[in-house]
Amino acid sequence: MQSGPTPSSEQPGLKGDTWTWDGASWHREAATGPSSRYLASLAFDAKHKVYVMFGGQTAKGSSDETWTWDGSAWKAASPVHKPPPRRAAGMAYDPAHQVVVLYGGLVEDRNEGDPGGDTWTWDGVDWTQIDVGPGVPGKRDGPQLIAAGNRVVLFGGHYVNVRYFGDAWTWGGKTWSRIDKDPKPPGRGNPAVAWDPSDSSLFVYGGSGFKASAGIGAQGEALGDGWSLTGARWTQLKGSGPPALAYANAIWDAANKRDIVLLGMPCPKPSDSAWAWDGNAWSRLAAPGMSARWGAASAQDADGKALLFGGSDEAGC
Repeated sequence: MQSGPTPSSEQPGLKGDTWTWDGASWHREAATGPSSRYLASLAFDAKHKVYVMFGGQTAKGSSDETWTWDGSAWKAASPVHKPPPRRAAGMAYDPAHQVVVLYGGLVEDRNEGDPGGDTWTWDGVDWTQIDVGPGVPGKRDGPQLIAAGNRVVLFGGHYVNVRYFGDAWTWGGKTWSRIDKDPKPPGRGNPAVAWDPSDSSLFVYGGSGFKASAGIGAQGEALGDGWSLTGARWTQLKGSGPPALAYANAIWDAANKRDIVLLGMPCPKPSDSAWAWDGNAWSRLAAPGMSARWGAASAQDADGKALLFGGSDEAGC
């Protein structure tokens, strides 16, 4: 069961660099901290005003580490409890309950890993398992979570190369509830997502979808479609934009009122490009500055600034 292009045993492609977005451009930070990794989970904890990172795939396997970034330095946390090691879990801050919520991902086992369906929360000090799962939304590798207004929204994910999800859910503190209606986007794992506060919509681009020509444990097919969820209704974005991309990142550019998609895997080599969707059309932007990669962790704070960490530049699909 694979969650993305897997680096070779020498791990030449793993990245451990830290980048910050100030609302206009990206800057590399001269900071040491977590080891190099891809498909880690990252969220901005608005209550404690720090970014929180969990897990990811390192040279030693999947991680169960928790790290925080305060704007200038990384700090390793030492929680009493913690989720099992995993990569490609969904994670975001829940404004209503003032905790960071983590869901699913590829949980490490003796083989390639098993998609998880568990829910955990981080209160700034320790992790708490709220739901062992796998109730709804079900076991999922590569779901995306994002702070959306006064709630947290989960979108997508997949169960190996068998079932891919295109639905949206919100967390009520104890249970998950479906918030969208069919028809919905084709199912996908690890899409690029952002929250557009100007019209309270969820932006989705790309990801990995079902690959009919491959087996159960194969990687999915990179997708090149964009979608917007407003209320319970999905709308497909029109026009020509980025190539089909899996494991890309997205941020909301408040100054220009647009969604930006950057990096990712268009196959067979990763991208160093950025594209913008302004609500009507796509435009290609200048390269953001970091080297080509897929599977980087990214998140935005309450002011629209952003943090990006790691990823991998290993080729192959």
